[in-house]
Amino acid sequence: MSGVKDGATGGPNHPIVVAPTESRFWSLPDGVRLAGEPGEAAGVTYPEGFAGSGVAVGLKHSRRPDMGVLAVVPPWREGATSAAVFTRNAFAAAPIQLNRSECELGAYVAVIVNSGNANACTGRPGLSVARAMQHACAETLKVPAARVAVGSTGIIGVQLDEVFMAEGAKKAAAAVQPAGGSDFNKAMMTTDRFQKTCAMDVETSDGSVRLGVCAKGAGMISPAMATMLCVVTTDAVVSATDMQSTLQRAVERSFNRVTVDGEMSTNDSVFFMSSGASGVRLAAAGLLQFAVALESLLMRIALMMVADGEGAEKIMRLQVVGAETDRDAAAVARAIADSPLVKTAMHGGDPNWGRIISSAGAAMAGRSLPASELRLGGVKVVEGGAASEVAEGDKERMRAEMRGPEVDIWLDLGLGDSSTELFFADMGHEYVTINAEYHT
Repeated sequence: MSGVKDGATGGPNHPIVVAPTESRFWSLPDGVRLAGEPGEAAGVTYPEGFAGSGVAVGLKHSRRPDMGVLAVVPPWREGATSAAVFTRNAFAAAPIQLNRSECELGAYVAVIVNSGNANACTGRPGLSVARAMQHACAETLKVPAARVAVGSTGIIGVQLDEVFMAEGAKKAAAAVQPAGGSDFNKAMMTTDRFQKTCAMDVETSDGSVRLGVCAKGAGMISPAMATMLCVVTTDAVVSATDMQSTLQRAVERSFNRVTVDGEMSTNDSVFFMSSGASGVRLAAAGLLQFAVALESLLMRIALMMVADGEGAEKIMRLQVVGAETDRDAAAVARAIADSPLVKTAMHGGDPNWGRIISSAGAAMAGRSLPASELRLGGVKVVEGGAASEVAEGDKERMRAEMRGPEVDIWLDLGLGDSSTELFFADMGHEYVTINAEYHT
């Protein structure tokens, strides 16, 4: 039975959240099974060998959880492996600077996160705060500090008290428990309308392993890694080198293919930890099956972020083909997906395809596109660079799709063989309300 509520398509009611196998934009690979029912919080502690926590230390005025720890449990720490991918923003936050310079990114056994304050643009004091969190967590868990990674999210440019954050880190680390994955996820949330978790059982040629994930992210999302904190776990036995290459490819094919508002954060982080608790060591064929499952896992989370989108109600799948170069295809897709005019038209269900053509043309300024073709909701509206005659029945079919939660846009530039695909959110009144009042 579908989990989609009648008349409600956005945010927590979007098919990708409540009935993911009903989404046109996502599918489960062969040999992969979702763990738990849609809406349940099966996530990062579903794979064996992990414990999590989420506690309120006072960073949020709401008194909601704002600091959490996800850790490999003691029996599996020695052989645990890991990987990470971070933002490319030049103003990378203090935790990211610390992770890059002082953390064993192939062997960390815990991640400590906080919400309510990004610890970005905070200079040396901010770096000291991140280090204090790392060391306090490590001391409580009794592991080397270099094996603890740090993530933060929230307001930029506000200093934190080092002692206060260290005490909070101790409290969060002391609270970890096998059932604490959901609490950990809650501790990283900011403007999210719902938790973003998923878990899978993966049958490989080497045996059965588990994957789990939790993330936060709704606004400030751009295809240069979506703005977020994301933690992925597995109980497979896999080398740090293989984890890094597998993670980078999966991120490129998931988080780097979505946009909500075109804004790149200072704090984007994806952490990937393996406990090895299943005892299943992945060889070449098994690793390939594992990689396909990981990509599917992260793609669902990426689409959940778009569905959340700070007031979003729809996900648009934009396919740009017929470009001369990959760069041209990406530039056109980005121009369309990040256009406020396009996004607001999508929000209102208005088939005003002229906005799409205009945005694409701006990205190709100085060029001519006489062989271009555009389809909106599967209906051809432009052919040979000019408007097509659209039958009344096709117009109604197009309007009906635009009223739904998933809309297809297909644009052929008619110039070459390069193409790209991007998923983006609509934009309505709530986006303005949230971001106009975020600091307060």
